[in-house]
Amino acid sequence: MGKPFKSELRSINQVFEWACKLDLSNLTTEIDILKKYPMLVVGSGGSLSACHFVARLHQSLGQIGKAITPLELFYSQNIINKCSLLFLSASGRNTDILTSFKNANQQNPKKLSGITLSVDTPLNKLTSKIGAQSILEFENPIGKDGFLATNSLVAFFVILYRAYGNIIGDEIFNSNDLFQQEVSSFATLVDKDFTFKVLYGNWGMPVAVDIESKFSEAGLGNVLLSDYRNFGHGRHNWIDKRMQSTAIVALITPDDQELAEKTLGLLPREVPVLRIRSTSVDSFSAIELLIKSFYLTSVMGDLQNIDPGRPGVPEYGSKLYHLNYFNLLKKNSNDSSKIAIQRKLGNQSFYQLKPDAQEKWLTSYNNYKKKLNNQKFHAAVFDYDGTLCHASERFNGLNILMGNKLNQFLSNEIVIGVATGRGKSIKNDLRKVIDQKYWGNVVVGYYNGAEIGFLLDDHVPLQNDSINSTLQPLRGILNAHFGDEINLKLKSMQLTIELNHDSSNEFITEIIKFVYLQNIAGLLCVQSDHSIDVIIRPDVSKLNVVNYIKQFSKNKSHEILCFGDKGQFPGNDFELLSHPFSLSVDEVSADSESCWNFSTASTKTTNSTFEYLNKTKIFDGFFKIKI
Repeated sequence: MGKPFKSELRSINQVFEWACKLDLSNLTTEIDILKKYPMLVVGSGGSLSACHFVARLHQSLGQIGKAITPLELFYSQNIINKCSLLFLSASGRNTDILTSFKNANQQNPKKLSGITLSVDTPLNKLTSKIGAQSILEFENPIGKDGFLATNSLVAFFVILYRAYGNIIGDEIFNSNDLFQQEVSSFATLVDKDFTFKVLYGNWGMPVAVDIESKFSEAGLGNVLLSDYRNFGHGRHNWIDKRMQSTAIVALITPDDQELAEKTLGLLPREVPVLRIRSTSVDSFSAIELLIKSFYLTSVMGDLQNIDPGRPGVPEYGSKLYHLNYFNLLKKNSNDSSKIAIQRKLGNQSFYQLKPDAQEKWLTSYNNYKKKLNNQKFHAAVFDYDGTLCHASERFNGLNILMGNKLNQFLSNEIVIGVATGRGKSIKNDLRKVIDQKYWGNVVVGYYNGAEIGFLLDDHVPLQNDSINSTLQPLRGILNAHFGDEINLKLKSMQLTIELNHDSSNEFITEIIKFVYLQNIAGLLCVQSDHSIDVIIRPDVSKLNVVNYIKQFSKNKSHEILCFGDKGQFPGNDFELLSHPFSLSVDEVSADSESCWNFSTASTKTTNSTFEYLNKTKIFDGFFKIKI
């Protein structure tokens, strides 16, 4: 099986150049989201080396990054909800990655993504089944690796280096005759039974991991890893006790050259040393060291009379590779109750709670489901953006499938309410997909409930707004302070702050804090995915739509069910979803009596809305939901 390793080395330049030219715009967007959180990078076998590289890239930006195997991830379930996850798999098909991805998805990570170097992979197909949407597939031009990850690793390193905002110049890795001579000379000083102490600094660490991986997987020799300073804490004694059968491989970049040479200079001269050097000073040095290290693998293969690209696999090895470990370790921890409760707990893990606290949450979960399942609803009130309308549809309007769902409710004399921060544009969007004969049964709350009317009303929202005397001066203050970083739209009871570029949560928090520091009474800031709305309290509230419907309701015994995506303050649905009968399609509050999200794992926004609506049963004048 596999390919001759030397033929793989001849393809490196081709893969390098391909990876340098790829359009990575989608991946860069994905990485920009992953950067916001601590990240676990998951991989098996050779891909784990690339995971260590990504973890270092992530940490260089000031975030915590950790490379982790699928089994380690299983034992780390308590922290998954606090992290973003990135899976790396050349083929996207091995059992460990598929099982681990599916399990991690159920733990509600901050963001779940994957990268493969094949297309139409089982990993990508899995995402369509479980609701995740972020597998980026690239097709390696030379196809699969041999037995060891080689060209796939070069591709991963280059792609991820670029995705983290780095630019590659004219670097081409042609055969380095002088270095290959050094490797060949080194090989004459060692034999088949040698142990190799691989020493590394910062960007050498992922390459050290890869050397150990290749030597172990192909049976080329024993490898012990250490950074330059940890080597001084006892690990040098291996050399003292086994000097005749130990050699040093030192991974050296300009940043750690002085430390490396000082360290090597203190060792006995009899110990063979191979220096693998990089001339690059940043994270690109890892790519240079990686490619050079392949020549060490090749030469050691010659010494052992083993082709690293096809060393042969015993029958038990194939069985080990395909072992379905999850069934052996599976806990009853991924049921729907744990998923819903974990959303309520935020960064705190369900498994960190004391047994009585766990039981309390389980009781609240069951009680709320029972309350919803037993109730008849004569009306449903929806947030618009992120609940009825997906972010990708923001400028095109409500899609026809969602419109058909609403028409189905309306045809049975069930009232539909829409509570939104937008104005007249919503009326136009809704009228496109809702049958005109039902417009008198649709209530729209514009500008977060500042103005309310039926969809058939042409005089709402008002065309000539009288500007609130409190918001007018605030607009001037914000303009003076933030300038062209924001765009301001003023209505009678609402000031909308739109961000003129993709901004961090910290910048959004800064704006909200700035508004509150003006000490203007009666203001409330609520946030959506694309803007911050400053509204006048207590006059403006999305709950005004609920109260408006109650005023003309014929059936006072039936309830109103509310849906929204931003249930956690300062999300713009936090008040709407404080209603005793409310379901979130994304963010939730910590309140055990409202604002639960019962969607399946990693299902969000309009997908969750469809999921809820598909669980309803419609009767004449009311509906029920079965969660």
